[in-house]
Order: sequence, then C-alpha cells, then structure tokens
Amino acid sequence: MMTIVLKAVGLPLEGIGLILAVDRLLDMCRTTVNVWSDSCGTAIIAKSEGEMGVLSD
Repeated sequence: MMTIVLKAVGLPLEGIGLILAVDRLLDMCRTTVNVWSDSCGTAIIAKSEGEMGVLSD
C-alpha cells in the first residue's frame, strides 16, 4: 500500500525505510496519548458517577 501511495505522489520508493523508521516512534507517541486520554476520561466519568477513591480531593 505504501509503495502505491509513494508512486502516486511522485516520491522515490527508497523513502519507505525512512518512513518506517519514523512511523514506529510516532505510533508509540499516538498510543501513549490515546491511553492517557482514555484514562482521564474514565476517571472523570467515575468521579461524576460518585465512585469511591477516584481522584481523591
């Protein structure tokens, strides 16, 4: 799929190695942000529902 996209936009196929190397790091960052935001959302909803021991004041 990546080769088709690179060909379509006129980029050399040698760029796949660079893209794959950088994509791994970016993917880890996106996953971290996703997990953090899911955790915050869960804590906020639990607090609004009156769950005990969540975000103690």
